Amino acid sequence: MNSKQKYVIISALILLAAVLLWWLASGGEILSKDGMWLEQEISELDKALGLEPQKVYQEKFILGLLPHTAVISGIIVFVSAILFFIFKSKKTKEKK
Repeated sequence: MNSKQKYVIISALILLAAVLLWWLASGGEILSKDGMWLEQEISELDKALGLEPQKVYQEKFILGLLPHTAVISGIIVFVSAILFFIFKSKKTKEKK
């Protein structure tokens, strides 16, 4: 393994760790979501009367593991594997 291959592996691992941290920071959801249901706050009187809080849909994109994070990670692995083998073949050609 030559130094270029090591750089490819190290950079791929750093990028994969960054994608994983991005996914965890955005909520760690399995599936991507484009909105969420939130309960509106109700007053004490409404609570005393036994009324249920209303739910309101709020549009907000939440990054999920599938499909977005998995696709980005797959692209990183695919490109780094191609670069790894390209640099390997150049190293063997230089030895001949």
